[in-house]
Amino acid sequence: MSTPIPDPSAAASPVVPQPASLDLTTSMRNAVKLGGSLMVTYGIALAVRLLLPRVLGPEAFGQFNWASEGFTAVFFVLAGLGLEVYIRKEVALRPDHASEFFGGTLLLQGLMAVVLLGVMQGLMHLEGKPGYLRLLVLLLGVYQLFYRCNGTLAAVLHAREQVDGLSVANIATKCVWGGGQLLVLLFRLPLPWLGVPILASEVVRAAVLYRLSRQHAGLQFRVDVRGTREALMGALPFFLNEAALAANGPMGIFLLGFLTNTTEVGWYGAGWNLAGMTLMAAPVLTWVLMPLLARAVAHSQEEFFRLTRRTLEAVTAFSLPLTLAMALGADTWVHLVYGDRFAPAATVLRLQAPILALTYVAIVCAAVLTAMGKGWWVTRTSVVSMVLNSTINLTLSRPFLAWFGPVGGACASALGLFVCEVVAVALLVWAVGRRAYDRQSVIRLIKTLIICGVVTGVHLALAGLGPTRLVVGAGLYIVLVLVTGAVRLDELQGLLRVIRRRGAPVQASAT
Repeated sequence: MSTPIPDPSAAASPVVPQPASLDLTTSMRNAVKLGGSLMVTYGIALAVRLLLPRVLGPEAFGQFNWASEGFTAVFFVLAGLGLEVYIRKEVALRPDHASEFFGGTLLLQGLMAVVLLGVMQGLMHLEGKPGYLRLLVLLLGVYQLFYRCNGTLAAVLHAREQVDGLSVANIATKCVWGGGQLLVLLFRLPLPWLGVPILASEVVRAAVLYRLSRQHAGLQFRVDVRGTREALMGALPFFLNEAALAANGPMGIFLLGFLTNTTEVGWYGAGWNLAGMTLMAAPVLTWVLMPLLARAVAHSQEEFFRLTRRTLEAVTAFSLPLTLAMALGADTWVHLVYGDRFAPAATVLRLQAPILALTYVAIVCAAVLTAMGKGWWVTRTSVVSMVLNSTINLTLSRPFLAWFGPVGGACASALGLFVCEVVAVALLVWAVGRRAYDRQSVIRLIKTLIICGVVTGVHLALAGLGPTRLVVGAGLYIVLVLVTGAVRLDELQGLLRVIRRRGAPVQASAT
């Protein structure tokens, strides 16, 4: 593999390398803190997200999902400016740099939001969308602005490894979000009211995160043209990558709503809410991994790629069984959570489930390439996915709806996203190179895939047992991964010891 080209911005100021053991320990401690916060906030969010479809029904939920996860998300990806990844990569090495661009980029995001809201309202007027849906989009658009700004503030705290207050803020604001939505559902308020607690939670979070950023990271609001220009140029590949990624998720929902109907969006969103349960560790992985990789690559190439290999191995071992359980039990999960009205969503969920294991691998590879100074490669991969996914949605959504009836359009959208993730992971792994894996990781991956195949065969053979076969499959999977060595108990125990020791020095494994 060719030697990575050093990133010029990372070399702009001298870096004092931290000892590897201390760096790993700090990151592990932050992972535990953020993970604990995430579990609480995710539990609240999950309860609301799973309740919404059941209360609203496929049509109303489809309208809400299209407005929140599709239309506003696609437009406001432009307001992110790619700053979050840039901050985790650069501010981890240059703490004072955040104050050089924060004020200028915040003003720019505000101006962009005004323009975007005007364009969105104009398009909805031309399409003849009802007034209540336009009001919901307006509320969610303002929420998106605060959400992007909060992403910047949170990234500063992540980069400076000051996450205690952030963890508490995440829980408090998620309570505002979840409690408000539950009240809206309880009193059967009109659909636009669902946007009020969503916006209120981000406003509260913005106030808290700004105070924390000033207190713990020394963030100052000032407009520095030179610093703003440097940040925008440095974040450009990440910005383009985010814009391209919009086609792989929100754009699919956006097109699905325009090309078919909002009921199809309801099927798709219901399936994705369940499938997304397996992505609960993705935010922690992103928050912790990027600063850790940025320091590791500056400290030692050998250490950097050792960390890469073990991280890829860990996320694969974690995500594959969850993906398998989601796919095999699709009918059961949909029936238990949503009821019979959403039965067609089970077909969509089976197509969505494999995407999630691929997403974990893509997250790690993208972080590795970014740390290596190859952010543009990640951007090119996302652009390829964007073109491919949009083409599949535009080509197959209406034909699938005609051929397969209800849920056909949603299946086309899920299939498009799956194909894109396969292509993206292949390109990203190839870009990282052979040092991303070794004999141990390849053997364990092969063992895990074979075990997944065996469990699937047993599941199909025991069709007469109904949902009970899921318990049988789970037990069989656990036994097989332990017997074959696909997962090592001693390594899991070592990880637990690292977490329990917290502040004690931890030596990285040599394997």
